Amino acid sequence: MRITRRQLLQAGAVAGAGVLTQAYGSGASPGLAAPGSPSGTFTEQLPTLSDLGVIDMRSGGNLELWARNSRHRFQAEMGLTDTLTYQDAASSRSYLGPVIIARKGTPLSLTVHNDIGRHPLAFAIDPELVPPGSNDARSPRTAVHLHGGNTAPTSDGGPGQTFRPGASYTYHYGNTQDAAGLWYHDHALGLTRLNVYAGLAGGYLLRDTRSTGIDTGDGTHLPPPPYELPLVIQDRMFNQDGSFAYPPNPDLVGADGTARPWAPEFFGDVATVNGRCRPNLDVARGKYRFRMFNGSNARFYDFTFIADGSAAIFHQIGSDGGLLDAPVRLNRLVMGPGERADIVVDFAGLKPGSKVVLANSARVPFPNGPESVQRGAIPLPQIMQFTVLAQSGYTVPLPAQLRSEPLTRLVELPTVATRSMALVEVANADDVPIMALLNNRMFDSPDITVVKQDTLEQWELINTTVDAHPIHLHFTQFQVLNRQKFDADSYLEASDFVDPKTGLVTPGRGCAVPVKPFLIGRPKAAPANEQGWKDTVVAMPGEVTRIRVPFGAAAAGGAPLAMGTSFTGEYVWHCHILEHEDNDMMQRYLIE
Repeated sequence: MRITRRQLLQAGAVAGAGVLTQAYGSGASPGLAAPGSPSGTFTEQLPTLSDLGVIDMRSGGNLELWARNSRHRFQAEMGLTDTLTYQDAASSRSYLGPVIIARKGTPLSLTVHNDIGRHPLAFAIDPELVPPGSNDARSPRTAVHLHGGNTAPTSDGGPGQTFRPGASYTYHYGNTQDAAGLWYHDHALGLTRLNVYAGLAGGYLLRDTRSTGIDTGDGTHLPPPPYELPLVIQDRMFNQDGSFAYPPNPDLVGADGTARPWAPEFFGDVATVNGRCRPNLDVARGKYRFRMFNGSNARFYDFTFIADGSAAIFHQIGSDGGLLDAPVRLNRLVMGPGERADIVVDFAGLKPGSKVVLANSARVPFPNGPESVQRGAIPLPQIMQFTVLAQSGYTVPLPAQLRSEPLTRLVELPTVATRSMALVEVANADDVPIMALLNNRMFDSPDITVVKQDTLEQWELINTTVDAHPIHLHFTQFQVLNRQKFDADSYLEASDFVDPKTGLVTPGRGCAVPVKPFLIGRPKAAPANEQGWKDTVVAMPGEVTRIRVPFGAAAAGGAPLAMGTSFTGEYVWHCHILEHEDNDMMQRYLIE
């Protein structure tokens, strides 16, 4: 049954690739080489911080942005693409949003005006996912979520806080948390996958208060601008005229008898970074700090930096919620949708003219999708290129310790509860996936999780599905403890999620039960680069992922946490595969 589901999901991915194959005859967008091509095809220059637009809000105050329609050129030889973007009063930006620089402890207000006309992906809106009476094709809803932010519920930008064209919403960010690479993006209920795909996302770099001018303000002697750059990595798909493609699901028929616009996962066949297709960045011979964002709808990445035919060493210095205790030496980095990584790459030892390729080997769906294109794979083996210049750059040694005080280790602290949180997939009688759920409940279920303010809990994310899921919790920053395999089939039977009459997982049935009786082997501790503050964690298939979650600034009994303010009220937790959170892998939780 699981193999059949996998094959069906892959069939949807193959259908998506067919749009490009039919349009271009090669399965690749115009002006771009097919997957596996040599690095000489990196013709675009990477947009840097100044190109993306930086808004310095370190002194606080009020910032206004307008969500608008625009037209963007992803590659010089492509036509213009109808997009959505966040513009400030002084910009004519055509894709994504400006990078907002904020300071820890200095609050700011962000007012977003919805100035959107017809949705550029109107053809892909699924009427079965959006609220009844919505007219998102001509009057798209939006909501802005500061992903990773320590915000009050009224400023969370959750799926229910949408506003239509002609309206605005003001968010208040206290910035009472560790310096980190956050990001803001659309979160409209049932429409997130399309609003973000069209361009509604941007970086939010929170600096520390102790900046000396030598560093960037959140660490000692880390590469400062222009040697610090965001890398917003997204996979996209284009039609022959340059417009966005988003193929319908050939295996799932909607109420009107046609193929539904929603598919289990979207995988594009073109890599974009900061809004350019497979770009190049000219780098000086020295260190660069890359603030990496996986802004893709569903694609995971397994990154390596390939220099002279082999994987180069780099260091990860931070995760979602801020700096690690010390740099972690790596030669590969796995990132799920919604995750961020703060890394330092040193080009000092390379000869002028050397080429370094940011490569990707992750299969889709992750981790066990097909390897070959003939079997339905949509690989993106090359993301971007770096060309080494003759000039010297930033060569200050990387500090051995990144924090003046080590991180609070939540594993050493007592918890008030351990919760079993099950991840399940729902299929129809033809074994075609129709949705994914948390605890086998729909988003509007009254069975929401209630937690106490300023308490520490352990959540056990029990993944019964065949895919990895990046699970994101709003409001908080948590820590990953370990992962352990379990018997998923036996667990599903014990949970009573499966209707014995149909043999299918049925929404609303059963409940998540403790996973202990079904465990296999021993737990595997989180790797060193995952032992910092996180707000998004990859839950692997057939494994339980254990996390320690603080629900307030005092949850650790006085020990410092990543966030500094407690709130009460309603938030959400969800899978950050956007197709999943739209249908219906998202649940509410209440802090009281």
